[in-house]
Amino acid sequence: MKFFVAVAEELHFTRASARLRIAQPHLSQEIRRLEREIGVELFVRTKRSVALTTAGRAFLERVRTVLDDTAGAVYAAQRASRGETGRIRLGFVTVAAVDVIPNATARFRSAYPDVEVLLKDVQSDEGLEAVRAGQLDLCLLHPPRTVDPALNIETIWLEPLVAVLPLSHPLADKHRISLQRLKSEPWIIVHRENGSRLHDETIAACAAAGFEPRVVQRTTRLTTAISMVASGIGVALLQITSARLAFGGVAYRPLRSPGTSIPVAFAWRRDQTAPVLAHFMAVVRNSALRRKVGS
Repeated sequence: MKFFVAVAEELHFTRASARLRIAQPHLSQEIRRLEREIGVELFVRTKRSVALTTAGRAFLERVRTVLDDTAGAVYAAQRASRGETGRIRLGFVTVAAVDVIPNATARFRSAYPDVEVLLKDVQSDEGLEAVRAGQLDLCLLHPPRTVDPALNIETIWLEPLVAVLPLSHPLADKHRISLQRLKSEPWIIVHRENGSRLHDETIAACAAAGFEPRVVQRTTRLTTAISMVASGIGVALLQITSARLAFGGVAYRPLRSPGTSIPVAFAWRRDQTAPVLAHFMAVVRNSALRRKVGS
């Protein structure tokens, strides 16, 4: 088709062959082969001139469109291979939504405006299952201790756990507290099926302090746990970033050494190789590093 367009525009086989940088007899053979393949004559040839037939003029119009579309398709494929276009379905837990995801998403959209980023707030275990099922491309979550080998897990930062107390609590004015001093308190913890890592780390931290928490309420969400603490229902052990959710009526107190942290990590399928994911993950890593430096 490129040979045909060159001859149609030059209306001269010698000039067209020079333009294409091929031998003129080869060009003539290719045009004859094209005419035989589609079953019509595209050119009227005389010793002195070359002209398009009616069929040739109709063919030229369509061929130019096909070549333009082909060039566009090649360009689109090249941009996708460089991670400049596409779509990311991203899940994230609440602590990631406080600053890392908003900042990273804004910076990524500025750098890659033709990539669609679909955001979904999830619980960790819910997000892990969505990644496993192919419903999310990437999730920033608290990974369980044991993870499906079909998934990649990359820790981005560690989230220290802090005691969350009602403002009226006797220990609320302390700078740091020992977890063992909360052994007699009523506890609020996250359901294990919603956040297995936070649940397990809370139970393990209490066990390390020599007690089993007396659980009076289980919740499905971090924000609900904070509200219940503010209401005086009990105490909780939550991520330090939860202090930035601007809830009133609670005090966040670091634990005396040794403290406990839980990872915030990327989860994605091992068979997920879209270049656009690598770009987004790099931006998130940088945002997390800025967060750490600025904290």
